[in-house]
Amino acid sequence: MNPFDFQKDAVSLLVHHFKKLWHSPAKRAELVFQAPTGSGKTFMVTNFIREMNHQPDWDQDKAWVWITFSEDLAEQSRAKFREYFTPNEENPLLTIQDLKLGVLPKNAVLFLNWQKLVSRKAENRRNRRPEDELQRKETGFYFEDVLENTHAEGREIILVIDESHKNVTESARRDVIDPMRPRIVLEVSATPSRIPSQKECLDETAAYVRVKREEVVQAGLIKERIVCQTEEDLLRHAGENLDEVLLDLAMARQSDLRREFRKLGRNVNPLVLIQLPNDDQDLLKQDVPTKESVVTAFLRSRGVPESRIAYWFDKRKENMEFIEQPDSPVDFMLFKQAAGTGWDCPRAHVLVMYREIKSSTFYTQTLGRILRMPEPGQKKLYARSPMLRRGYLFTNYRRDEVHVPEQDSTNKPFIYETENRFECEFILHEALKSDFIPRADYGDLGDCRIFSRSMHESFDRFFGIEDLGFPQSMRKKLETKGIDLTPRLTNRLIVDAEFENFDDIRTEVSEKGRDTDFEVSANDVEKTFTLLCSKLLREQSSDETRVTNIARSWSPFKSLLRSWLGKRLNTESDTYYRIFINDIRKGTNSVFRHAITRGLREYRPKLEEYRQKRHQESIKREAETFRIPRVCEFTEDFGRIETQRCLWNDFYLRKEYPGRENELAFVRFLDECEKVEWWHKNADSGKEAFAVRYEIQEKDRLFYPDWIVKFRDGRIGIFDTKKGITASSYETELKAAALQKRLAEVNTEIGEPLFFGGIIIPENGLWYLNQTAKYEFIAGKLSSDWIPLPDGFVCE
Repeated sequence: MNPFDFQKDAVSLLVHHFKKLWHSPAKRAELVFQAPTGSGKTFMVTNFIREMNHQPDWDQDKAWVWITFSEDLAEQSRAKFREYFTPNEENPLLTIQDLKLGVLPKNAVLFLNWQKLVSRKAENRRNRRPEDELQRKETGFYFEDVLENTHAEGREIILVIDESHKNVTESARRDVIDPMRPRIVLEVSATPSRIPSQKECLDETAAYVRVKREEVVQAGLIKERIVCQTEEDLLRHAGENLDEVLLDLAMARQSDLRREFRKLGRNVNPLVLIQLPNDDQDLLKQDVPTKESVVTAFLRSRGVPESRIAYWFDKRKENMEFIEQPDSPVDFMLFKQAAGTGWDCPRAHVLVMYREIKSSTFYTQTLGRILRMPEPGQKKLYARSPMLRRGYLFTNYRRDEVHVPEQDSTNKPFIYETENRFECEFILHEALKSDFIPRADYGDLGDCRIFSRSMHESFDRFFGIEDLGFPQSMRKKLETKGIDLTPRLTNRLIVDAEFENFDDIRTEVSEKGRDTDFEVSANDVEKTFTLLCSKLLREQSSDETRVTNIARSWSPFKSLLRSWLGKRLNTESDTYYRIFINDIRKGTNSVFRHAITRGLREYRPKLEEYRQKRHQESIKREAETFRIPRVCEFTEDFGRIETQRCLWNDFYLRKEYPGRENELAFVRFLDECEKVEWWHKNADSGKEAFAVRYEIQEKDRLFYPDWIVKFRDGRIGIFDTKKGITASSYETELKAAALQKRLAEVNTEIGEPLFFGGIIIPENGLWYLNQTAKYEFIAGKLSSDWIPLPDGFVCE
């Protein structure tokens, strides 16, 4: 590929500033490269690396590490590097599989996915060196080994961070950048999170190279602007279904573009991208038509054959072969969220974006898919057609729903995953059962028939409906209560907007164009109604109306509303959906909110009666054998703790909670105890935790002992650590008695004292164990029942 002039200039500047930073005394100097989306950032960086191979005054011993933020991007960057320079590859192009080399060769470029290096998941952990030498593999190399061996050979490392504005957290710097000790860090982004100051540049501790958007547009690489639907477009379709209106407009624009390409003698088939919302799957169970079914039905009604529609979903890809080719016969591509990060299809010219009802987010990354020009080499020809130098957007997103998720905080709760040392699920013994409390209260609405009948009667009383034979009379009763029976549900749409600076799209959207109201589509109305069913139940906060299990309850609640509204309003579902939604949007002034709350309150006695009946039936179930899972997962409020004898390859403990210091001290004790083979920290809730039932104030409760310990003599200990006031509480006495009863029952069934355990407390600088059923603790006055550890671990 021949570079454009602006690309040549950028590469020259990168070379110039890089060499200045190299010769400066700065450690880990920062070179920030800012280039707009569509400018060919990867192409320019690869050319820069190749240029460094041929500098007559700079032949340093170095290797490159190129980091991206997904596996696909890492492979795409490597593939592009190879594509640009085949057959003259001067740099060995490595992947994480090549860590087996043990060192980075001179001039090598190692392409890595950043997340694989910071992840604690089992499949990724093999790449990182465990701090415990006993856990390290006998052969092969870890990431840290490769870095150390490379530096040992006197070879410097240069780090390239692609899309550097994403996820470069403190932990990532600590776990990846610091061990790498890069001589220079090249940060590449269209929107860098930090631009070096003038002082830093003068001091030669940092440097900054920028490509201007105007240069990229003039070169014919990207379109001049992206044009949104116009108010005139929408006025022509007033009163029509908005979902179909957007498709109609997109198809009309596609036809215009196709004619324009033919006029210029270019064989390009403009592609329409259709972004579907992610919340469709949540509504399938309720028989709500998905946007996919709405879109495909419309396209078929317009005579579009299936062969001209492509689908790109996680588990389904159809008609995607050669879709990037300018003359591909595929006219439409349906997808969800961002269409393949890094994916390029220059003939993509029109974008239809359907908003999500549950959590609407305008994915600007997707907008970039229609930003590129189809034939950069034909810029003089395209100069005669303003239409072809623009992208076209048709969407029902509102202005206030535009976000830039790839630039916003994306630090979602990170799930840490750890595997037990046996790499399988296992049981301690068939006789060791984990208790449960039969659930009379599932937090749901109980028997659906009883619930529906009760709510029908309650609603009728609320609205004063007595005679069910006259629809007009019933409608009049609702109007008298304040229900608007002829509402308009509208969505404020962006119109007449032209976006020029894609990399500052949030500002562009906030300032460009105007807003106009358009009737919400029938499909979105049904989706909104369905989601409101969950929301209204979730809002109930009083004891008489609260519903805790929304997942089991919103479906019968929706059925009840549909049934009552349909019979009392005597109209089609789309109409009564709009009536209901319009009233609910009034907030505390909503009439239906008051009716629902009263209905749930009146239903409560019937629900309690049903729950008692269900409790008597479920009490007959038996407890299940306790199993230790193969894998455990933890959220970001847990932290990793170094241990020696933990059952799990990595031990995670909640960062903040009462009793943490006491439990950490006991971990250290177990790790130092030679009698212990392994120990497991039991969870404090959930089906996978070991539980013992006890009773307090005539109510069944579950006790989750803290520790399960396997001893070298084959015995298994079950312990709970206490300290201070919790050690002397009445509830601890009950738990201790329940645990001893369970251990005695299990050992009797087995026929040998395999299990033992009890309450453990710290006192006098030691740990003490109490194994008695008649538990008693008085601080400073330990009875003979308290045995110091590790003596208490000895089999008597």
